[in-house]
Amino acid sequence: MKPEIGIVIHGPEIIDSGGAHHVLDVLSEHYEVTAVLGGTMGRAAVLDAFLEDRIDISRNVRPSEAIDSLSWADIVILLNRGKSLDSGIEFGKVVTARAKQIPIVQIEDPMEGGVVIPWNDAIYWAELIGDLLCLPVWLPPRPEDAQLVHATPELTHRRINNVLPGETIRIGGIVVGTATSENVEIIADCGRVVAITGARIKDHGIEKIGRIDLKGVIIRTGSIRRTQHTPRIGAIEEKSGSMRVVLIDHNAEAAFELAAGADLAITVGDDTTAIAGDILYRLGIPIIGITDMDIDGMLSDASILPGSVVLQLKPGNDDIVGNMVRELIFDGENYVNVASQSIKSIREQVIEIAGARLIDVVRL
Repeated sequence: MKPEIGIVIHGPEIIDSGGAHHVLDVLSEHYEVTAVLGGTMGRAAVLDAFLEDRIDISRNVRPSEAIDSLSWADIVILLNRGKSLDSGIEFGKVVTARAKQIPIVQIEDPMEGGVVIPWNDAIYWAELIGDLLCLPVWLPPRPEDAQLVHATPELTHRRINNVLPGETIRIGGIVVGTATSENVEIIADCGRVVAITGARIKDHGIEKIGRIDLKGVIIRTGSIRRTQHTPRIGAIEEKSGSMRVVLIDHNAEAAFELAAGADLAITVGDDTTAIAGDILYRLGIPIIGITDMDIDGMLSDASILPGSVVLQLKPGNDDIVGNMVRELIFDGENYVNVASQSIKSIREQVIEIAGARLIDVVRL
């Protein structure tokens, strides 16, 4: 009987580069392989690569949680392609520290001179896998004296590594600033972000996230998908009778879950509209985007399903109109089932709600 290997695949880059496909092919010849996605933004890449039958994308879990879910396997592999080799190793250190203390082998960027890294004394498995993939084995770095998160009596500090100047900083999917330095630290007082050193703060984003657990919250930097890819359009079905409409309000990374079974999505925010629209393109779900032209550029080449529309409002009005839409169309909820209505009629309702705040309607 073949040994059982669990593989946690993180991020779109390892998929777009062909690395995930290659590793799955090679290891499947020697082991029983169970592959799952860790994180959320790789889902579109999995669909674009037609790998949804080989990689489980049904759950929205962090990489460390995905590792824990595979702890029954003989070995767990973390498959990643960071912005650089150093950033990939740093990512592996953080993820393995948060996961169960089981043997883990990280395969970092196997298509571009990558390496295999044993974590938690997984050197035996690292050497086996390195031989199969023709990759060198690098021992993990020693733990640093400084912790990723530390606290004073009043404040909590979290250092963000491997940031490039000009990259956006996102807390829980919401842009809170733009890096001006490679050294970025977020400082919170009783759960509220009060400063971000090495960055230009976006006050509206800080207000939006409210109170957070700085130690546990997901923080990302830079573009969501850096690599070239060909988007795969989802099946578009004719809508008739009752429709399910969902509201995605500054929570684009949860678009897969929020839009489950939906016929139409209303998205609030410029980057939310770009990211959620790009995800829902793969699912064949059109959107009505509510934007105020304050885009942060997290996803510069978004694909949005034909038949969608984007409302461009006067600056600072997307949240106002989004809240009005929530109350008047969704009755304060995130979804609504409507009968005897069409996408056109719902669009006209949103346009009417926007009123004098509307500058233009872009039809796609």
